[in-house]
Amino acid sequence: MQETGLIEMITAKNLTKKYDTTCALKDASFTIEKGEWVNIMGPSGSGKTTLLNLIGCLDSPTGGSLLVNGIETTKLNQKERTRFRRENIGLVFQQFHMIPHLTALENVMVAQYFHSIEDEEEAKKALLRVGIEHRLHHLPSQLSGGEQQRVCIARALINQPQIILADEPTGNLDKKNEEAVLDIFRELHSEGRTIVIVTHNPEIGEMGDKIIQISHGEVKY
Repeated sequence: MQETGLIEMITAKNLTKKYDTTCALKDASFTIEKGEWVNIMGPSGSGKTTLLNLIGCLDSPTGGSLLVNGIETTKLNQKERTRFRRENIGLVFQQFHMIPHLTALENVMVAQYFHSIEDEEEAKKALLRVGIEHRLHHLPSQLSGGEQQRVCIARALINQPQIILADEPTGNLDKKNEEAVLDIFRELHSEGRTIVIVTHNPEIGEMGDKIIQISHGEVKY
């Protein structure tokens, strides 16, 4: 297990999310320490992605509290949540969400744009890190699924976030590309990044420091 000094990075207390009459998440309480790799697992529709979206400030809860990197994010308005997310969190999705008319390099630089920064060399270094420096000027349609996912990881890393959130990051990949992507997450973990992954894959579940199980919107360790 990564040495963390027991510093809490994410703390949820009675976190709840309702959509009309549906309770997607109910009274979830847990702690994720700095530098931990935590996997969120459970059946489809159990609330895994809902929880990840709340941690990532992509959505707001209807009850409870959520402390992320020392900030009570439930008290932030939408603009403040967006700023907090850009400064603290890197997001990796199963669907790649690349801009089709931009090259791999330009897709990474989009993340810099939101910080009013444009540093092509840093973007190149991010793509070098994920092993596709030879595909800088290729469009998404010219990249394999594994290459597109690595571009998305580079984009998530470009602003040096302390927390990496990933929703089924290997769900659309073959075994070879899955292993290449997981190698990147292992390296990030070894550097002390806090990693939270939603996954159905029991092999990935075994890689982390701990598992948060969700069933019918309720967290169970």
